[in-house]
Amino acid sequence: MDNNRFIGFTLIMLLILTYYTFFPPGQIPESEDINQTPNTEVLEEVQINPKNDENKFKKNEKFISSEIEERFEVDNDLIRVTFSNKGAKIVDVKLKKYSTKNNKEVHLYDSNRGDINFILNDDENINFNEIIFDKNIKSDTEKKTIQFSALGIDNKKITVIYEIGDSYIINSRVLLNDEFNGLKNIKFQWENNLTHQEENNVNEKNQTRINFYSLDESFDYTSATSKDDEEIKIEDPLKWVSFKQQFFSSAVISDNNIINSTVSSKYVESDEINKNFSVSSDIPIINNSIFLKFYFGPNKYSVLKEIEYEFHNNIYLGWIGVGGFNRYVIVPIFNFLEKITSNYGLIILFMVVLIRLVVTPLTFKSHLSMAKMKVLNPEIQEIRKKHDGDMQKSQAEIMELYTKTGVSPLGGCLPILFQLPILVSVFYFLPNAIELRGKSFLWASDLSNYDSILDLPFYLPLYGDHISLFTILMTVSTIFINKANSQMQTMEGPMKTIQYVLPFMFLFIFNNFSAGLTYYYFLSNVASYAQINIFKMFVDEEKIKKEIDFNRKRNLNSNKSSFQLRLEEAMKVRQEKKKKNK
Repeated sequence: MDNNRFIGFTLIMLLILTYYTFFPPGQIPESEDINQTPNTEVLEEVQINPKNDENKFKKNEKFISSEIEERFEVDNDLIRVTFSNKGAKIVDVKLKKYSTKNNKEVHLYDSNRGDINFILNDDENINFNEIIFDKNIKSDTEKKTIQFSALGIDNKKITVIYEIGDSYIINSRVLLNDEFNGLKNIKFQWENNLTHQEENNVNEKNQTRINFYSLDESFDYTSATSKDDEEIKIEDPLKWVSFKQQFFSSAVISDNNIINSTVSSKYVESDEINKNFSVSSDIPIINNSIFLKFYFGPNKYSVLKEIEYEFHNNIYLGWIGVGGFNRYVIVPIFNFLEKITSNYGLIILFMVVLIRLVVTPLTFKSHLSMAKMKVLNPEIQEIRKKHDGDMQKSQAEIMELYTKTGVSPLGGCLPILFQLPILVSVFYFLPNAIELRGKSFLWASDLSNYDSILDLPFYLPLYGDHISLFTILMTVSTIFINKANSQMQTMEGPMKTIQYVLPFMFLFIFNNFSAGLTYYYFLSNVASYAQINIFKMFVDEEKIKKEIDFNRKRNLNSNKSSFQLRLEEAMKVRQEKKKKNK
């Protein structure tokens, strides 16, 4: 254990490399031909979905209705929703409190680039898109209700009701009268060409996927980083399906369950269109009705956790242990600090200070252990020289030295390992925190994106086409910390070189990560460096030497531990085997 802190950073590095391999923050994609289906619309071609083309509208003559399509807007403080009486459906959704890079409201759904439709799979195969419904709008203090109805010449009646309250949820019901006999399911179809909402298109594509949650509480998803078309037939009943982007989601949720589902994901090589998503499912009819909820809103944990069926899975906070630590520790701390200030650069600073204060006892214990190892280091080097080439004898004598002096070789490593969940949790939380989206601090115009102080006229493989200053500061500060730690313990062999190579690798890996994350790690490094120098003021090496000498004298005539006895016995057996082989 020549450098316990180095081992801690190495473990973090391995975790980050794993994440970077499977969930890259962004790289320049190679162009490839995308086989698009005929109804896939790309903005540059201004190609309208044929089934929304008024000239090709096929009217169901069995339903008595108006000849004119009417679109109207209904909103609350959060969302702006446009409905159409043709198909009795949602045709446009915008978010009021979130804007794009062009300072326009975030546009999550547009019927010109997608379609929501219901089909009754009976003998007549009634398609809602072929019916123009009558409408009625009611409003009270709690919600706004939009009711569509269509009456057939055979007295069959379809009623579609939407309710908008004060949230991002749109409640929906489809009611059929008793003239519909023997109908078990209603076919639900939703296609959406998602548009880019973020400035970093590559990073956004790499975080855009279809999530779905089944009745047996299992969570699954399509690939976010693949450029291949993907289609999944899902046999298990689902509770919800979500078209998840980096910071926003559009989803359908059903209490009736969603069965016989097929989800499809198609990569689109475009600066305007993110990906083409679709879902086709059956919704079981219960008492001649189905109940659905539509969610159009942010991937914000405080919002998603209020929705049933583990809907918060639409924001990825890390694997089991890390995700739990984020949900119950990091997120509450972050939300508490939001009440103090609206400056998110200061919030991150306060997070670092608060967390550092909490882990100070562990950090001091680690520093004290390294100071003891530094005092013992001359003796350890002498033992290694004495048994040069015989690692087993050398290690056994070093372990005996630890026992006699009362120094634990893991004393400096374990406290750092206990801090790993914090560093890894922040690694998952900050890049996914929508609260940082569009928030500027110092030279960073958007803490959810990388901070660029210089855009390069060329692209460097593994690095990018820009220079992130926070990443540079994080790298330099890491080098200073490693240098300070090396003064506590003597570095030997390749580890002496790796302690400087590792920060250089960080320079490449983190250049495309969010400024909020690299800013946090930079501040954390500064705090660590300050703590190291403060701890030196309170650690008396002479006192440590006296303590080690006292332990040595006290344990001079003590019996060897059972561990030492077993270790020595194993060494004797190996030495005898070597002699026999000779």
